[in-house]
Amino acid sequence: MKKSIVFVKTIMVASLLFVGCSNDNSPDCPQALTGELDATETAFVGDWSFMGMVSEKEIDLTDDNEDNPSTNIYDQFEECQQDLIYSFENDRSYSLKQGYVATDCTNKVQLNGTWKLTGGVLPFVTNCSTNYLNIEFNNDKTEFTFEETYKFVDIDGQIITSKVTFTYGKMTS
Repeated sequence: MKKSIVFVKTIMVASLLFVGCSNDNSPDCPQALTGELDATETAFVGDWSFMGMVSEKEIDLTDDNEDNPSTNIYDQFEECQQDLIYSFENDRSYSLKQGYVATDCTNKVQLNGTWKLTGGVLPFVTNCSTNYLNIEFNNDKTEFTFEETYKFVDIDGQIITSKVTFTYGKMTS
């Protein structure tokens, strides 16, 4: 299971964060996203929980002594790996936390930055970088999905490149 733990940490952070590096002492960092929220953004404000991760190709990430590849990557994760929540605030700040709700998580991760939602594009400014997610909502706007392509290392050490769809659901108070 150690391989999948390392993989999850990489995926969760990489899906949101591209760190900019510079050899000089004055990095050219993007400005924080600011401004009033529009009606779509106001409805988007709140907590969104990681609910699913489905791959186009079957992959086995579990060290369970069985050859059981699946397209359902989410179900192959441990509880702490599934515990991932975006919190979008009215002031355009956001946080992404992993391992804060599930019990006994030892590798907690938190990212903070700013966000904006325009026409299905969700840009984030975090750690001197900007990343963009092209998201799609379900009909009642209680879930959003986005796709990314990743290289997985399965339990046998095979490298598998596959498109993955992430699903997040809006949490109710």
